Amino acid sequence: MRQASIGYQCPKCASNSTPVIRGISKSRFIPSPENNQVTKFLGISLISIYVAQIVFGDILISNFALFAPSISTGQWWRLLTAGFLHGSILHLLFNVYILWVLGSQLESILGKTKFIIIYFVSLISGSLASFLFSPFGTYSIGASGAIFGLMGAMLVVGRKKRLDISQVAVLVVLNVVIGFVLSGIDWRAHLGGLAAGSLIAWVFLNATWLKEKTQ
Repeated sequence: MRQASIGYQCPKCASNSTPVIRGISKSRFIPSPENNQVTKFLGISLISIYVAQIVFGDILISNFALFAPSISTGQWWRLLTAGFLHGSILHLLFNVYILWVLGSQLESILGKTKFIIIYFVSLISGSLASFLFSPFGTYSIGASGAIFGLMGAMLVVGRKKRLDISQVAVLVVLNVVIGFVLSGIDWRAHLGGLAAGSLIAWVFLNATWLKEKTQ
């Protein structure tokens, strides 16, 4: 598999440059270490699993990547596990970097429980979108659904909190466009995760009944 900006789809994936975000807030909001424990755990998990990929080779891809024929026979865990596999060190580092930058802020703003819900629902939504709409026999790996979910959530949260989200918006637009321009990028997972993360964050911030229940 060849590297893509966030997600990988098939053995003949295309590569593209990685956009960089230097900051997302004009405010001086800095997450405290005790408020980003979930983000740290997820980052360490992604790195640890990539090390396991190096040790065990393609066996993890074969058994845990998103592969529609296998999912259709009952291997539904692939919808989740595919989001913890990566195709290269650059692929991994990009995802971990975006996770750290956005995840730390979202976890501090929304709290651990809501952050976990956004991350994993976005991941699974991205996988479902890929499963339903990608060519049936392709493999897909990467945390693209979850990462795009965090981007979508940050756009919603940042707008609500009046943060500068311009660089996140540019990052989203660039990667969406790249997904359609270059082959081998799982843009379906990107859009599925983006939609899920945006929607869930909006519900968390605007649903009166949910606010009252969680306060």
